[in-house]
Amino acid sequence: MSADFFGLMNRFYMVYQYRDADYIIEIFLIAIAAFLVFRIFKKNIFEIDNRKLFKRLLIAGIVLRIILAVHDFNNRPVQDSDYEKHEKLGQRLASEGEFYDFAGVELRNFRQPGLPVIFAAGILIYNHPVTYAIIMILFSFGVLISGYYLFGSLKNIAALISFAYLSISPNMLFMASNSNTQLSFFFFLILLFIVLKKYTGKTYQLILIGLLLAAEMYIRFNFLMIFILIPFVLEKHSGEKLSHGLKNASIILVSFLIFYFPWVYRNYNIYGTIRLMPTSGLGLYSSNVTNDPKKVGDYNGVPDSVMNKYNKLSEVEFDNALKEETFNFVKSHPDILVKGIPFKLIKYSGWQDWTISYFFQYTKYPDSRVIESFFQMIENFFFWIILFFPLMYLIRNKNLSPLTTYLLWAYLIYTMALLPVSETRSRYNFPYILFPIFSIALIERNKNEELLRS
Repeated sequence: MSADFFGLMNRFYMVYQYRDADYIIEIFLIAIAAFLVFRIFKKNIFEIDNRKLFKRLLIAGIVLRIILAVHDFNNRPVQDSDYEKHEKLGQRLASEGEFYDFAGVELRNFRQPGLPVIFAAGILIYNHPVTYAIIMILFSFGVLISGYYLFGSLKNIAALISFAYLSISPNMLFMASNSNTQLSFFFFLILLFIVLKKYTGKTYQLILIGLLLAAEMYIRFNFLMIFILIPFVLEKHSGEKLSHGLKNASIILVSFLIFYFPWVYRNYNIYGTIRLMPTSGLGLYSSNVTNDPKKVGDYNGVPDSVMNKYNKLSEVEFDNALKEETFNFVKSHPDILVKGIPFKLIKYSGWQDWTISYFFQYTKYPDSRVIESFFQMIENFFFWIILFFPLMYLIRNKNLSPLTTYLLWAYLIYTMALLPVSETRSRYNFPYILFPIFSIALIERNKNEELLRS
């Protein structure tokens, strides 16, 4: 609900402040999306049994990805910022056998190693820049195919909306054009959802869940999805002894720890302490230390003066120093943090435009502003459909299945954990922004029928 409210606030403010044509058009798109969702619920047509629509979307998704793949082989956007760093980290792993970043001190634990390791494996097979594009394109196809497997057999409009977004939304299509972790992270999440959808408590499923949790953790550090999986398992075994559910949850946790152990062991060898998560001082400092409340939650960087002040320290000491500076600043300026919360929420509910704008910013096309606006319009329409539909559904229906509850809690807890301490630009809301619509799509069929009659 907060995403809907602050998203609307954001759009109306942008129209008032800038009178920009793109935001004015989006107001009309919001109205159309709201009207369509209202009509769906008024006519009570949640159920839909048309497999041809899913197959057509699958074909459309394949064709569009082939077109983008051909484009990226010939004119891939220049990789910049984090995307470039992921490739460089992969190169270092392949050539030096070490994983580290560099920002005034050697940061050996600043980023999770998952995507760079995959890049390094690709580089060892074929040492050419095109390898990065091939790997990202494969992830894009992986999301499409696994998404079809997840939603294609379901017979509800939420599943159709979810798969339509995966297939043809501009944000998804352009995502493979840069070396981002969101796409690879999303691929393993969808595989996790597939296993959870078919969950019966068999041992191979428990081990596979642990493996997939480790895979997504290697790419983006989200340990919250591990802990909130425990209530899911207990609810799935609610008709059995509590000890059975706890045993299965323990097997998942042990499986995860076994697969994640190499990263923990590597960190122990470097630091002499057990570390599950990356260093966080840089992120805390850059997103919180600012005198402008409007910039709280942005990436504001770390000044050279601070880097020079601490460049003789080891990585852990450097990280701790940045954390201490951040905490001292927040304690001395709590008013800035409080004033910055609305701006954080507005940023978090902003356009999902990061892949589209990046694509056109780093490729040169005549009249690209018009083309970019066209694709952004399509994305904006999708965005409001996937916001309005779950909101309307959850207002009307409260009895949810275990997997639905798990996805909703995953979205809620991640958002609550991210907003107070970290960057909150809209791209950090992906793929979590899709969790509510996914959760509605994955409600068990008999539960849907019961709710619709109520």
